[in-house]
Amino acid sequence: MYSVLAIYKALRKICLHQYENDGSIKGVTTDMLSSYLKMQRSNVSRELSKLIDDGSIHKTTGRPVFYYIKIEKLKEDADKCENVSVFDNCIGKDTSLKHQIALAKAAVVYPPNGLHTLIVGETGVGKSYFAKCIFRYALEIGRVRDKNKFAVFNCADYANNAQLLISHLFGVKKGTYTGAHEDREGIVEKSRDGILFLDEVHRLPPEGQEMLFTLIDEGQYIPLGGTTPIKINVMIISATTENISSVLLKTFARRIPVTISLPPLREWSVNERLELIKNFLNAESKRVSKKIQIEEEALTAIINYRCPNNIGQLKSDLQIASAKAFLRSMFNNDNIKIRLEDFSKEIRNSLLFTKKINPRELTLDCYDTTITNDIEDLKDKYTISPNIYDFIDKRTESLKEKGNNQDEIKNRLVVDVGKFINNYIHNIREDENEDIKVIVNNELYDMLKSFMKLAEYKLKREIPRSIFIGLLMHIDTFLVRIKQNIVIENPKIDSVRKKYPQEFKLALLLSYKLEEKYNITVPIGEIGFITMFFAADYSVEKGKVAIIVAMHGNSTASSMVEVSNSLLNSNYAVGFDMPLYMKPEEALLKIEELVKEKDEGKGTLILADMGSLKYFSNIIKENTGIRVETVDMVSTPIVIEATRKALLNESLDEILKSVATESKYVGGSIDKKINKNTKVIITACLTGQGTAHKLKQLIYNKFNKDEYEVFNLSMKDKSEFKEAVLKIKKEHDIEYIISAFNPEVEGINYISIGDFFNEFMDKPIDVDAEENEVIKGIKAVYRYCLNLDNYEFITNKFVEILDHMKQEYEILIDIEKFNGLLMHFGCLIEKLVNREETGKCSNLQLILSRYSELFNTLKIGIVDIEEVLGIVIPDDELGNIIEILVNI
Repeated sequence: MYSVLAIYKALRKICLHQYENDGSIKGVTTDMLSSYLKMQRSNVSRELSKLIDDGSIHKTTGRPVFYYIKIEKLKEDADKCENVSVFDNCIGKDTSLKHQIALAKAAVVYPPNGLHTLIVGETGVGKSYFAKCIFRYALEIGRVRDKNKFAVFNCADYANNAQLLISHLFGVKKGTYTGAHEDREGIVEKSRDGILFLDEVHRLPPEGQEMLFTLIDEGQYIPLGGTTPIKINVMIISATTENISSVLLKTFARRIPVTISLPPLREWSVNERLELIKNFLNAESKRVSKKIQIEEEALTAIINYRCPNNIGQLKSDLQIASAKAFLRSMFNNDNIKIRLEDFSKEIRNSLLFTKKINPRELTLDCYDTTITNDIEDLKDKYTISPNIYDFIDKRTESLKEKGNNQDEIKNRLVVDVGKFINNYIHNIREDENEDIKVIVNNELYDMLKSFMKLAEYKLKREIPRSIFIGLLMHIDTFLVRIKQNIVIENPKIDSVRKKYPQEFKLALLLSYKLEEKYNITVPIGEIGFITMFFAADYSVEKGKVAIIVAMHGNSTASSMVEVSNSLLNSNYAVGFDMPLYMKPEEALLKIEELVKEKDEGKGTLILADMGSLKYFSNIIKENTGIRVETVDMVSTPIVIEATRKALLNESLDEILKSVATESKYVGGSIDKKINKNTKVIITACLTGQGTAHKLKQLIYNKFNKDEYEVFNLSMKDKSEFKEAVLKIKKEHDIEYIISAFNPEVEGINYISIGDFFNEFMDKPIDVDAEENEVIKGIKAVYRYCLNLDNYEFITNKFVEILDHMKQEYEILIDIEKFNGLLMHFGCLIEKLVNREETGKCSNLQLILSRYSELFNTLKIGIVDIEEVLGIVIPDDELGNIIEILVNI
């Protein structure tokens, strides 16, 4: 929703342009401004009238009416923008914050590169805001020249993981660990020639603080896996709520020459507090485009209120009060007036204590149309879309104007809201949504991100990133509105519940989490809105799956695509030829651009031949948010089949299944010519291709590529695996099978995974280097979504059990199975803790007879978990875990 400020700024911009080009100002009509802002004419007209009333702008007589800003006013605004420093806008600059601002300025200007600074203060005093002010001051004086060089690193995120801490701070060199397919720069590099803000620095353990010594002392760092120091110019600002003498190493604290202590709100003067209140209410006035007044008694109460969480809480309290007052003025043109009853009991009670001020006809009229610094308003920059509540408000108003009654409006909204949510979701740009964390609560972001893992597990399908972002923005808005007691009814909630029963259950579960975390009550209508987000991807399926064929060589891919498109009478599939001299990094960038160009909203299938190409899908998905899958070792028939299915508008999962049927196994094409003297080695991964690909790399470290060809198989069960092996055996000489189990095919040598690593590679190989990242995500799911108080203990203990069984029984647990086991175990524990009914194991007797030793090991291993949680895990559920482990 555009505020009066946005309209003023647009008019100012147009008038400035006219003056600079023509030497005079003609002004602009309502229609012209409406078109320029893509805003309804009636709304623009209303806001222009307000600006006329307060003298900010002028208009011509006659028809059409032109609105304009006088040249004197334009010059005055320009002078203000040029001469006002960011610190000049800080409340308390001449009193409570005078010394702190002087220190900050001195730290920035100190030669040659400024002084590292530590900001201390209680929760809510504005440490992050003050750090941003320091950065903006550095921009103003030219110490920093790029407004993007303010990098924020929350030390709490990686406090207990040294490797992640190093990699995120200092970056990673290619090949350092599994999954590091390219050099990745860290937060420090992103702050080069700028400022690095280390928030919650007290959460860094001693070893984490020591990692920063070289950067602070010598202005250089070494990436994880690197050997050569990298010189860098960066100013470090840290922030903490704790006593620095008790949480920071003395050797670390001594390296930070400037300490700035921000005072709590209780130490601010009455006049400063009054300015803060006026500032916050001005912001609310801009938001709703109405003047806000606060009655004398209410103002006395909020000034006397101690605000335990300081400025942050004061802002929140005023927002809630403004919203309650706004409700009273919604259906008329009255100004908003905040009353004493709009505040909480704690604030109202402050009138009973010794007053700091006397109520001498204190009132505030807040209605601000001044121009703000573009850097200041980060939220405007990152706003994705109007929220659902704005849509409902506007749609309801429109339907009322057309004479619809209450029932008719509700019925129309059922359909309109569904369309709005679907369009909203599909219009979100997934390649630009990481900046969303700038404008939403990070705790909400982390909670919902972990909940999505549980949602995908329960719905048995992937939830697109755009659904996550859309729901995140919606809930963020809802939390603000519910605290302001603004509730919009969701019409026909029963029809939503009946149409999407699974999604409704999931929305109900999420609402419980929100109620517990934020101490609110989620209305049943809101649960319906959340349900519609979870069901949104059913409703609008646009476009087709993109098909990209990527092959090594100068014309291999383009030739296969030409044949496929010719036979199908289309030009849908596209080819990418990768010359042998092309670096993988360059190929990745080009294919990523191709994916973004061809994406129609249903994902992309990359059909590759070999090498690094087959690993691109996860990286591209992470970078773009587009779902990308890769099938390697493909043939022309597979390209034809995939393209044909895409043209029929089949889903990515359906095409993958069809391609797997066509090739019969994923990872090796028997259509290609193999020298008769070449022997075949088969590797297998029961739940995905990750471990099998890793084995293939290791095999070629030991076996000559000219003498051996490696086929990677991806099977769901033993019989399917054995069937595929027998099919290959008919045409090729299979020398070895390297897998988690022996398919017992006569005439073929079997090597277990454990034997392969120990005998052939001379040392154990860590195939689970990605586990740490999975464990971190699972802990978040256990904590935020499953409400498991002992989430650390449960996760660590179960991982310990899995590690023991891997080593003891040579069980292959790839990263996909590892993730699935942890998710399964967490949901099981939640059911048992909540005394819910658990599942049965259809193969329990088979497991007890065939895998009794493995079963007993698991049963003994989980005793500690049972004792700590006061539960008993049934044998059927232990059998289900064994079934997942051994892939029965």
